[in-house]
This record gives sequence, structure tokens and C-alpha cells, in this order.
Amino acid sequence: MTRLYEDVSPDFVDHPARIGLRNFTWTNAAINDWEEIWHQLWRLGYKWEWQNSDRYVRRYGETFNLYAVHNDAVRLDMAIPLPGIVVIEEVREMILEDANDSPELDHLVATISRWLKSHYAP
Repeated sequence: MTRLYEDVSPDFVDHPARIGLRNFTWTNAAINDWEEIWHQLWRLGYKWEWQNSDRYVRRYGETFNLYAVHNDAVRLDMAIPLPGIVVIEEVREMILEDANDSPELDHLVATISRWLKSHYAP
């Protein structure tokens, strides 16, 4: 056992106030909603700068094929990137800071905020 376990083991039994932590998981519903956001971002001039550990999807009927690519950016043509929550929040902040008063940007910020509320509840 770890030292941490030994230090807290008497209090480890049943702690109803313990706060659960977990990684964000991309579901089909989250991807489906993200797909429209990504298309809006693309139309507004945003692009994805890929890295080897990134995740991507392509629509496959009603579901999606998820994959990662290693050293083969050509295979990413028309793929939708699946960024982490921190990046999605950063995108929303960048759009909020944009000096352009376009209603499209306001709509996109609201769409991203609804997406976060619907699919990610910290």
C-alpha cells in the first residue's frame, strides 16, 4: 500500500462527503454536438494544429469512428478534432475576447457554453 493510504486509512472507510474525480469522456451525444461547433469554428477561420497524441473522429452513420494518428497528418483530412475541456474553455475565452461584434461569435460562445453545461459538469 502507499503511504497516503496508510495515513488516511482510518478515515478511508465510508466518507459520504468525498468528492469524485474523473476524466472527461467523449460520448456520441457530446461528439454530435461538438461537430456543429467545430464546423462553426472552421467557418470563422479557426484551425486545429494537430499533435501525435490528439484524438479525432469521423462520422460513421449515426455514430463516430474515434482514432488517433501518429506522424500522418494526411489521414486527418476532414477529421474532427476532440480537444480536452481546457482547450474548449480557452476557445470560448478567445472568442469572447475577439474585438469583432459579430452576432455569429455571440451565438458560438453561447453554443459552447451550452455544450459545456450539457456534457461536462465539473
